[in-house]
Amino acid sequence: MDDIKNSLPLFKKIDQTIFQSIDKFKLTTNYTLLQDFYNGLEEEQQKVFKAFVILALFIIPISFLSFLYWQNNTLKADLNMRVSMVEKSNEIIGQRQGMREVAPQILSLSPIDSSEMMTSRLSNLISSLGVDLSKIRVSDFNTTMISDSTMKSEAEFAFNNFSTDELMNTLIGMIQNEKFRIQSISIKRGPESNLLVGQFHAIHYSAFTPEVEGAQ
Repeated sequence: MDDIKNSLPLFKKIDQTIFQSIDKFKLTTNYTLLQDFYNGLEEEQQKVFKAFVILALFIIPISFLSFLYWQNNTLKADLNMRVSMVEKSNEIIGQRQGMREVAPQILSLSPIDSSEMMTSRLSNLISSLGVDLSKIRVSDFNTTMISDSTMKSEAEFAFNNFSTDELMNTLIGMIQNEKFRIQSISIKRGPESNLLVGQFHAIHYSAFTPEVEGAQ
């Protein structure tokens, strides 16, 4: 019997519940009082009373279904909002994870905030390559905070009397060791020495937040 009840459609279950409640109400003294009250009414009053009862029987289930519809829409909107929040959180987590993985390749953890520091950093680099510092000089240095955690430093580098190997080793060292990006370069050969003369523009990005700290 329980299996049959569980398999009934929702509306039939509601009807059964209502009729069962009515049957139980008929067994109470309140029903007797209501019956006496109804029998004491005149014919026109009984018609009005019946119409009122029928209207109530329509309004109650309609109100119940309206409440279910409103609650379903509310829960659906809340669910969509929660799903959107989870998706956005996963996107942010993925971006941060990607930042931690990519940061060591494109960002340095040693900011360059002055022309003197740029010259010092360049000096340490090219001295390890055996290149004379007097062959290259820094000019037009400037730095910008492009976000709360990322600094952009850039400058013009003029060089002269560089051999091809010296220039290549200097550029490779700046890119690999200091995370410089060479934006433009102009090279000529000296008419007498046949050595390289020219200039290049380099950009240095650095980060100093806990999210990328220790990544390099």
